Amino acid sequence: MDTINEVFRFLDRHTGFAQDFDDLAQSPQWSTGWLTSHQIAEEVDRFQFWAGVRSRVPQHTRPQLLDYYLLHASNDDGSGWVRIDDQYKFNPAPDDINNGKAIDSQTAQNRRHGRVQCEMLSCQLGEVVNLSASGVMVKGKGTTPHKSDDRIQLDLNCLDHKLHATARIAWIKQEDKTFSVGLEFIDLTPDQAQRIRELLPIAAAVQTVSDDAHSSHMTHWGK
Repeated sequence: MDTINEVFRFLDRHTGFAQDFDDLAQSPQWSTGWLTSHQIAEEVDRFQFWAGVRSRVPQHTRPQLLDYYLLHASNDDGSGWVRIDDQYKFNPAPDDINNGKAIDSQTAQNRRHGRVQCEMLSCQLGEVVNLSASGVMVKGKGTTPHKSDDRIQLDLNCLDHKLHATARIAWIKQEDKTFSVGLEFIDLTPDQAQRIRELLPIAAAVQTVSDDAHSSHMTHWGK
C-alpha cells in the first residue's frame, strides 16, 4: 500500500489525477448508477484517462490506484465521493443514500463479489434478498430494533447449509410494515469465508431454477 500511496501522490502532483478523475465523474457521459471500483476502472478507460504520463502505469496497478483514491476520498466528507456497500458515486442525491439505492441498483447484481438473489435463503431478521461474499441484504416484517453500525451475530440458512457470522449493519430502510437492512460481514474466519463461497452457487442455482419455472409459467399462460 505504501508503494500505491507514492505512485498516487506522484500522479496527482504531476498530472492532476484526483481533479481529472472527479471531473470525469461529473461529465454527462459518466454512468449514472452506483459503481464498484472495478466498474469505475472500466468507465475511465472510455475517457482515455490513462493517456500521457499515466499510460506508464501497469494495467494491474490501475485498479489498485483507483481503489486507493476512492477509499480515501469516500472517507473525506468534503470530497463528494460516497461509498455504500463497496459501490461509489460522486455527489449522489440524498435519496440515493437514505434509501440504500446502491444495494438496490442493477449495478449491484453484477458486482465483483458475484451478488446473487435467492428466494430460499433466510436468516433470523427475515428473507435474504441477495448475497455476496462481502454481505447480504435482508427484508423483514414489522420494525427492527437494530440501528446502523450495530454488530450482530447473523445465522444464514439455505437448504441444508448454514452459516454463523458477525455482521455490521451498513444501512436500514424502514417502511410502513416492512424494513430492509444491508449487512456487511466482518472478521470472517477462513472457514466462514469458504462457507459463504459454498452458499453463492447454491443460491444462484436455486434462483436459476426459480427463474426457469417463472419463464415456463409465463410462456404457458402467454399462449
